[in-house]
Amino acid sequence: MKYQKIDTPIHRISPFAKIVYSIAVSLLVVLLKAPLQLCLLAAVTFCVLLLAKPDFARLKGLIYALGAVVITTSLSQAFFYYLEPRTVLVTIIDKATPIVGTITGGIYIYKEGALYGLIQSLRISSVMFMATAVVISTHPSQMIMALNKIRIPKELSFIIATSMRFLPQLLEETRRVLVAIRLKGFKLKGISNSIKASKYVLSPLVINSLRQARLVALAAEVRGYSFRKANSREKGGLLRFDTLDLIVISFFVVLLYVAILPFKMGLSKVPLVHAFFFSIPFTCVLLIGIRIVPRFGTATLMILGHSLFAQIVSRGINPLWWPYALLEAAVLETYFFAAKDYLASRQSFFIAGLLRGLSVYLYFYFVASPYIWHKFYAPWYIVVHTFEGALGSAVGGLIAYRVSKSVEAAYRHGGL
Repeated sequence: MKYQKIDTPIHRISPFAKIVYSIAVSLLVVLLKAPLQLCLLAAVTFCVLLLAKPDFARLKGLIYALGAVVITTSLSQAFFYYLEPRTVLVTIIDKATPIVGTITGGIYIYKEGALYGLIQSLRISSVMFMATAVVISTHPSQMIMALNKIRIPKELSFIIATSMRFLPQLLEETRRVLVAIRLKGFKLKGISNSIKASKYVLSPLVINSLRQARLVALAAEVRGYSFRKANSREKGGLLRFDTLDLIVISFFVVLLYVAILPFKMGLSKVPLVHAFFFSIPFTCVLLIGIRIVPRFGTATLMILGHSLFAQIVSRGINPLWWPYALLEAAVLETYFFAAKDYLASRQSFFIAGLLRGLSVYLYFYFVASPYIWHKFYAPWYIVVHTFEGALGSAVGGLIAYRVSKSVEAAYRHGGL
């Protein structure tokens, strides 16, 4: 989704009012429980979207995406719903089946689960309609100004603004790197090839990003835009970053967004194994960024910056996702502070990746999913996904260790 420059009643509304609208809808989808109330909320948000006059292609794409969400949500709840009462419609694996049935307790399609999934789809629909209306009617710079009004730290606002500027450039650079490695005969098909290719894709992306970061920081310093003076006065502060550090973090925020794009485009619909494959690139990019700027606060700025950036450019401001990002950042910052090791060894990369995977998946399945999104999964499914997420994050950490060594060597060789 991108900003659509036209004149509509929604476009003329203040960006701050749209943030309030986003927060209100986000809270209502959690607080409302009656199907009729959720239907009304979905209808209201859809009417607001129509007032923003989205073009037909975007509306068509949204409808297709919504259809996929309804189907996958209904099926997932039909399979993994474990509340009572439950009426079995179809038996996939009976609980009496040796080994598999004993481990899973049987796999069935439940009538109450399918209906519950349809109700949850109304919540998701409301959020999607709200997010689309906000994104297409609000320019990113206006959204950042509104965020400043609600006391978002200026470092974080600077990171988001810089990320907006370099997102198209980084997407184009990613495309060029992929074309280049294909021309050299490297095949990207298959799991093993995709993991091996990450090194050849990430290294040039990160190195080019660092070169661009230095040029942009120099241009900002020449124009008098610097954080150095403010930081020198705040000697007791924890977040002491100069302009170059913040621009480097901005590039990694964009890299994190690029890393999740394949999953936003459909890879997340792959059953059972998507947690493993999602965790690898995201954790890899995150830990490389922390290694490049190894200090307290880097993980917080990268994770919070990515969360806000992704919401602004794709799904609209939703504060219900902020605790998720804060917990992830807090776990990593606590580990680095306690170990006094900002990814200086392979072991540190592995442990940081493992902790990151465990924290985010345990929080999602035991806190966010049941108490915020009202989605329930079978215990065996939670165990499998948490294991996959932690394993994928650990693998991403090991890949990050290899890639960061190459990046640092090129960084020194290039005199950067």
